[in-house]
Amino acid sequence: MAKQIRDPGIGEKFNARTKRLMNKDGTFNVRSKGIALKRIHPFQYLVNVSWAKFALILLLAFTTINLIYATIYFSLGSAGLKTTIDMSPISHFWQCVFFSLNTLTTVGFGNFCPSGYKANIVAGLEAMTGLLGFAFATGLLYGRFSRPSSKIGYSENALIAPYNDGSALMIRLVNLRNSIMTDVDVDITFTYEERIGNQYMRRFYQLPLERNEVNYLPLTWTLVHPIDENSPFYGKTHEELKEIDSELMINLKGHDEGFGEQVHSRTSYLMDDVIWGARYIPSFHVDDAGIVLLDFEKLSAYEKVNLDREPVLLNLV
Repeated sequence: MAKQIRDPGIGEKFNARTKRLMNKDGTFNVRSKGIALKRIHPFQYLVNVSWAKFALILLLAFTTINLIYATIYFSLGSAGLKTTIDMSPISHFWQCVFFSLNTLTTVGFGNFCPSGYKANIVAGLEAMTGLLGFAFATGLLYGRFSRPSSKIGYSENALIAPYNDGSALMIRLVNLRNSIMTDVDVDITFTYEERIGNQYMRRFYQLPLERNEVNYLPLTWTLVHPIDENSPFYGKTHEELKEIDSELMINLKGHDEGFGEQVHSRTSYLMDDVIWGARYIPSFHVDDAGIVLLDFEKLSAYEKVNLDREPVLLNLV
């Protein structure tokens, strides 16, 4: 019988069927509501958000602050900003925008300068806003670049491949960075869902691997889970596993010498991502000079094969 493990922290009891628990990018498929404002941390959000969103947020913040101060200058009238030329109200507003831009970036006033106490006070506040804002943005950029992170490539599909006298579940991965990873450890959690009365229960199994740790990761690493009588895959067909919303969750951790710290990576596979009767094509070879050449493009490459024998039916629990 396959040995069931305790809930790893995802939850066991649900009132309805769930979608996949973990997304491909390693995030959990959970949405929150009713969050108090004190739980929102702007720095954490801006450090973790995608680069595209980060750039858009900075641009919007910079534009909004400029327009706010430009509106204040414009409201002070023509006496607020001293200039040597006369202009229409529209031109005056745009000059206020340009003046705000120069003040916020502390570049200089150009052919404009503040006149009177009110305009000088506003200009001083904007200059301080610019200094603090750029310091904050610099800290965010440093935090994004210096934050320890992994870049692990996972094969697009998991495979059920021939293994010894039977078959095994196989997943291939590689370190996509030039830095060396050491003391790499991986575990795979298999989960499925069953209905008990009005509730849906999640069952979890830690899949034993042929090897769950390596000292170095310079090439690809194929994770191998032998399918024997102790495996939750034993005796189950592809369709049966899909019907019970089966999912494979991979958790990897290792020491990245580039960051000098431990990094983590996660991903998951649904049964639609598992190919029955296939094996990976080698992704590296040795050239004439004796150098091992690794081809990242072949990480997910596989070929179809015949499994020698059908497994004997056996219940999961």
